[in-house]
Amino acid sequence: MHFEWWPGAYALLADADVEPWEAIEVLYSARRRPRPARTAEGLPVLTVWGRTDSDRPLVVVLRQLAEGQWQIIRAVEMTPAYIRVFEEWEAQQ
Repeated sequence: MHFEWWPGAYALLADADVEPWEAIEVLYSARRRPRPARTAEGLPVLTVWGRTDSDRPLVVVLRQLAEGQWQIIRAVEMTPAYIRVFEEWEAQQ
């Protein structure tokens, strides 16, 4: 897979107090959970739920550009509700 950054992603990461390298760690993690989603505007995206190397739970939002090519839109820390869902998934792996 090839990843590239959407030009506005860095500002969104800074707003969420997430470093770009943390998003990359999640994307390349051996244990990550891809989940299809839609933006508030109804656009299809892929969310990738995972943990950084320091165990920080994040959700990374991607937009598919072409087969095997994805654009990183943003990353945010998981909410407590998302963490519970993710930990249930982790326990089943």
